[in-house]
Amino acid sequence: MMNHTIKHKSLIDIPKLPYEGYVWMSDAKEPIVLNKETFDFSKIGINPFIIEALLYCDGEDISIHIQHTGEYQIFEYHLNDFSKKNLVEKDYLPHRLNGVKNLIFKQIWMPEPDENCAGIDVMNLKVIVFCGFKK
Repeated sequence: MMNHTIKHKSLIDIPKLPYEGYVWMSDAKEPIVLNKETFDFSKIGINPFIIEALLYCDGEDISIHIQHTGEYQIFEYHLNDFSKKNLVEKDYLPHRLNGVKNLIFKQIWMPEPDENCAGIDVMNLKVIVFCGFKK
């Protein structure tokens, strides 16, 4: 799975694409909601910082997850690299996202040998990634 995932070192490494999703700043009571818009990450300084951002570009089938845990954790997932049989869609209720009915996520399941099953491959949940809004 790691071939389909990129860990970025900096916000400026994030591709400049039209995203659906949100960016939640440390000094804000609610997130900035993006509706197929680009976001200028070069304007983000040390403070305020991004607490969390979930972004999805449907044209490229790319999901970006940003989390600040003392330092930025930035992951880019290329969903078109996965087989449909490895993806399971789930909807979740939003929190402070005006005009959004549900958040769409996809679980990524990958086969791995399991010693408890005589070494036969079993599907294991690897990650859950954001894939846009239902409005």
